[in-house]
Amino acid sequence: MVIRKLKNTVIAPSVVLLFVCCFQSAAIAAEPTIPTQLNSENSSGTENMITGLWINGIDLKQDALVLKKKNQLFVECAILKAGFVNISVFSFLNDKNIQYCLIDRPDIGIEVDEKSQLLKLSIPAQYLQGQKLQTLQAPKLEFPGLGGFINYNTYFQDGDYNKQLSASTDLNIFWKNMLFNSGHLFQKDYENNQDSGFQSSRLNTSLSFEFPENMTTLKLGDNISTYTGLNQSFYFGGLSFGTNFTGRSGFTYWNTPSIQGSALTQSSVDLIINGAQAYSGRVNPGQFSIDSNIGFNGLGSADVIVKDVLGNTKVQSMDIFVNQRLLRPGLTDYNLSAGKLRYNYAFDDEDYRNWFSSAYVRHGISKYTTLGAVADYSKSLESAGLLWSQYLYKMGLLEINSAYSRVDDWGLDGYTVNAEFKRDLQDYSIGLRSQYYSEDFRMLGLDDYTTGYLPKQEHQVYLSKYNIPVLNNLSLSYVERNYRPATQTDQKIFNLRTSRHIARGLYGSLGISYDAVSKDNASFDLMLSYTFNDSRKSASFSQRDEHETSLQFSHSTYENTGMDYSIGASRSDDVYSGNLSTRMKTNVGELGLQYLQTDNCQYYSANYMGSLVWLGNRFDLSKYIYNSFSLIRIEGSPDIDIYSNGSVIGKTDKNGEIFSYNLHGYAQNTIGFNEDQLSVERNINETYRSITPMNQRGYIIEFKLPEQQKNRDVSFRFIDSNQQSIKKGSIVNFISEQGAKYPVGSNEMITVFGLTDKYYPIEIQTEDFVCKSEFNLNAETQTDKPVTLICQ
Repeated sequence: MVIRKLKNTVIAPSVVLLFVCCFQSAAIAAEPTIPTQLNSENSSGTENMITGLWINGIDLKQDALVLKKKNQLFVECAILKAGFVNISVFSFLNDKNIQYCLIDRPDIGIEVDEKSQLLKLSIPAQYLQGQKLQTLQAPKLEFPGLGGFINYNTYFQDGDYNKQLSASTDLNIFWKNMLFNSGHLFQKDYENNQDSGFQSSRLNTSLSFEFPENMTTLKLGDNISTYTGLNQSFYFGGLSFGTNFTGRSGFTYWNTPSIQGSALTQSSVDLIINGAQAYSGRVNPGQFSIDSNIGFNGLGSADVIVKDVLGNTKVQSMDIFVNQRLLRPGLTDYNLSAGKLRYNYAFDDEDYRNWFSSAYVRHGISKYTTLGAVADYSKSLESAGLLWSQYLYKMGLLEINSAYSRVDDWGLDGYTVNAEFKRDLQDYSIGLRSQYYSEDFRMLGLDDYTTGYLPKQEHQVYLSKYNIPVLNNLSLSYVERNYRPATQTDQKIFNLRTSRHIARGLYGSLGISYDAVSKDNASFDLMLSYTFNDSRKSASFSQRDEHETSLQFSHSTYENTGMDYSIGASRSDDVYSGNLSTRMKTNVGELGLQYLQTDNCQYYSANYMGSLVWLGNRFDLSKYIYNSFSLIRIEGSPDIDIYSNGSVIGKTDKNGEIFSYNLHGYAQNTIGFNEDQLSVERNINETYRSITPMNQRGYIIEFKLPEQQKNRDVSFRFIDSNQQSIKKGSIVNFISEQGAKYPVGSNEMITVFGLTDKYYPIEIQTEDFVCKSEFNLNAETQTDKPVTLICQ
């Protein structure tokens, strides 16, 4: 029997009961329904007390007001809340403007320690505050100012084969959430060795607006349709609006496991998935939920290990399934598009044809089920489809997609059905896929609805086994495509491949393929590669059947600048060739050169790619911009090493500026510099900064340094209150400066070097007494003559 009693100092002695805390890591049942307000009717017999408070073995190190009224025990709510208790689930009353929570309940253990004046409570987890733990928090995106860049790529080739000259440009202008993009292609035709001049074509022009809080994008102009798994992507001009979270590395949209549990005391929690640690941290008393946000994919098992402060350990095991095709429950991925279909975009700027509209949506029904739908409409074609992704318990992922199409002008009604199953485990993975197209099924974007481009049916099977003795891994795949008569040749291809690390630095792979339609002999390929100790040089050998052989040596640098090169030789039947290529990497672009000699023929090419960037009032040449970039500024600090995501990108110029071109969009990036290279000592507030940029944007990152203070050498003469000079040998201590103690010289003065503008307290130790003085150095202080100070 649990005794709950507060000491009555007049009538009876108290009873002490030791309650042993229980440890619990499984999810707790639903919380009891408790009224939030008690009847506040006054009555006699009210007792008050101030006592120390322990909750589940934890000393809160605070005194709490305790109230006993009508044989019910109340504790000050504010103190309970500070002790990880969720006071919203308690009944309470107000007394003298203080809120008290009712703790006199059958499931709450109470112990009164009279000697120590302590009240010790054992509170179940359902009364404690919940907490959500995450291994990765999606950082907030930052909006850029006005800026832009022009990517360019030039290419030239010549020799005994053909001659070609081309260039492409990609203009981007951004401001806040807006991005304007325009791409062009320029080509020079050397057909029949006649110069016909440059031909140009506009690849795309678009204006997009991104809304980070909603993770959506509105794009106007040229675009590519969203891939749905039922249709091929197509080019169009018009508008598109939809979600963009599938392209954001900091956002986990698939069904990662959420592990729940509870702890009665402060505890450590470790989440182990398939033997790998996915989370480790500490939790306060109460219920907790861990969103692991792991990169794990497939079937597996999770172990939650909870260890409390007393050393008690509890392990909870469960089966999990993670797949990126299953959206998080309640999450919706969608896209709405409308405009005109575009054809021959690389050759014709204005080939826009039929009007169309398209819609795509997928919704996470549960962590095991995701449903979706697609619909396309144009004057010539109408189609609709359904998407279904389903986890089969302890088996794997099943997807079934189907679509129906109708072409009114030709009277074509068709359909397609696709089914796919995947099972991924730590030691093996297996997949089966099959799709059927009826003869009259058509897709939006095909320019001729009278012709069927699709096969009648296609099948794919693959099986991969890992951690095999000797072989390490083995994969088998089979692909079959059956076409209707007079279209294309059927395919039935088997592939078998294995690969492993043979020795330190040595890696090998072997593959065998067989075409069951042509019934040719099986073809095999062997590849061996060796990486030298410095990880920069590697050599590779490959053999395909008895007809093709190649040997290649390569040197590559991981730095952003430097020179990579490769040299090799190859044989194809009776034709021998040699090749040499190099790539020179600089901060303003990359130059690639290639030469190939085959018997009496030769071929050479060159390409240069880079970017012209504009940010703030600064223009500069840079590497080709794939993601995002920044202008880093440390004003007045030239030749300082700048680090971007752990890599040195170069030194600041004479103005203390440099462009960083390797920022990753939608991910947290770190920019920093080497403070040891500053020419003077300064009290620097920060040497690095984190930034999460939007994709294809530029940011100004400025490190503010304190103004450099002028150092001055000052001579001092000290006198006492009687205007007598302090005797030589006395010790003058500048208290605020470490180790700044100076003996008074024979000329009854001291000289202190390197003082800056600030206040200095001074203490002087003589043979007879200790006195104090002070000195305030500022811009108006005259230091060309000795300064006389009174020591009192």
